[in-house]
Amino acid sequence: MQREDAARDNQTLIRFWDQAFTLSGEQKAQIRDGQEDWRGLAPSEKLCQAAQSLGQRRKVLDYGCGTGWAAVIAAKSGCPDVTAVDLAPAALEAAALYAARHRAADRIRFACVDAGWLQRVPAEAYDGIFCSNVLDVIPPETAEGILRETARILQPDGVLIVGLNYCLSPEAAAAKGLALADGRRLYVEGVLRLVSRTDEEWAEVFSPWYTVEGLEHFAWPGEARETRRLFRLRKREG
Repeated sequence: MQREDAARDNQTLIRFWDQAFTLSGEQKAQIRDGQEDWRGLAPSEKLCQAAQSLGQRRKVLDYGCGTGWAAVIAAKSGCPDVTAVDLAPAALEAAALYAARHRAADRIRFACVDAGWLQRVPAEAYDGIFCSNVLDVIPPETAEGILRETARILQPDGVLIVGLNYCLSPEAAAAKGLALADGRRLYVEGVLRLVSRTDEEWAEVFSPWYTVEGLEHFAWPGEARETRRLFRLRKREG
């Protein structure tokens, strides 16, 4: 039953994010005609700096790329070979528009993939992976599978950068009129929007495949406190 629940959540999430990333004709025109600097694509300065650090890498994967902001920043920062993938088709259309607008399309390959795509990637194919706003908005079983496969496809000196939302306790959720299923999962209108874990709990989740090399906290625009998490992970030897 747990596996069936995870499969249902995953399918619901693909539909949700595909709708969220779908752009109107006016929005597409705004991207094509936009004047903002490519560094401003990231939701925070710390996220921008993290993506920029991947510019020093030779081959980077942006997994769950969304609008592709991290892929564009990594490419513009010097990485010659970036792959940006997402399960939501509309995300790839938006990402391609941003890449073209910022003249980074020649360094980025875009692909709409299925859930089994990572398993088909050759071992040690990348020396840098970026994964933001993905692992804590999907079922835990799915997140652990992604972590296992990213470790397999990372080179021995590779780095995985993970962006996560804030930790929401059951008490804090109740104060906002929300309820966490199993004390951890937040559903909004039937869509899984958060799997809440503390920093320490996430470090434990990462531990079979990665060591935590760094942790920063950041805020999105309009947030008063830096409660979101940015982990820099190093692949374990052996």
